[in-house]
Amino acid sequence: MKAINIKQVAEKVSLGKSTIYRMVAEGEFPKPFSLGSNRTAWLEEDIDAWLATKAGRTIRQPALA
Repeated sequence: MKAINIKQVAEKVSLGKSTIYRMVAEGEFPKPFSLGSNRTAWLEEDIDAWLATKAGRTIRQPALA
């Protein structure tokens, strides 16, 4: 698992930061989680899954042991 910041998310999905935050508020994009004092991040796998859904594909989730 890898946590990525807003700059990395914006680069990965080719959207602006304000667009991402607006989409989060509207429930159209994965929500970030808190890493502590004013630091938020997203799980890269959540962003990958969102991108795959937008592209009409599915990502296989690894089986939990």
